[in-house]
Amino acid sequence: MAAIIHWLVPKEKRFFEMLAEQSQNVLNGAKELKHFVYNYSEFERNERKYKYQVIKDLEHKGDEIAHSIIDKLDKNFRTSINKGYIKQLTVLLDDILNLIDAVASRFVIFGIERVNDYILKLTDLIADVVDELNKTILGLRDLKDIKSKFQRVYELEKEADKIYGDALSDLFHYYKNPVDIIKYKEIYELLEGIADKCKDVMKLVKSVAIKQL
Repeated sequence: MAAIIHWLVPKEKRFFEMLAEQSQNVLNGAKELKHFVYNYSEFERNERKYKYQVIKDLEHKGDEIAHSIIDKLDKNFRTSINKGYIKQLTVLLDDILNLIDAVASRFVIFGIERVNDYILKLTDLIADVVDELNKTILGLRDLKDIKSKFQRVYELEKEADKIYGDALSDLFHYYKNPVDIIKYKEIYELLEGIADKCKDVMKLVKSVAIKQL
């Protein structure tokens, strides 16, 4: 399969470089979320919002990168089809980081005290799927093994769906406090939503790649 980067982005390398920067920033956010969740119980209550700020700063950086990409596209891009794909990719990557930020913020806002195994499993999976996504974005210059990357992301997203279903089942069977049910349900939904967004990115890249067959 031929490389699609020359079709997907304009000749100026800065667009590819900015996409790569955005993707890496999303991966950094996923890693920080995993660190935040795994160490959350050890943080003092008044320390948690400062730990969360690390993720918030990455989210702000992601917004700046996304706005910069779209602004440059509007000013410099010529081919409307290619422009549309890049904008979609930029927005989807930004959505992923926004969801990562939303997960961490809910821990602080809700005053979560217990991080259960389902949250840990979903957070682990999110770190893995975003890592695969980042490899794909960085590999737009050379689509070697791209099919295996697609398959891996789809498998991880399917696993996230299963964990999410199991988590909801246990939540409604064993949790008695309705407030806790609402809190954990929202966190589960946000985490599962990240995996869904990653799959959406892969679908977009795959649709572009197919055009080059």
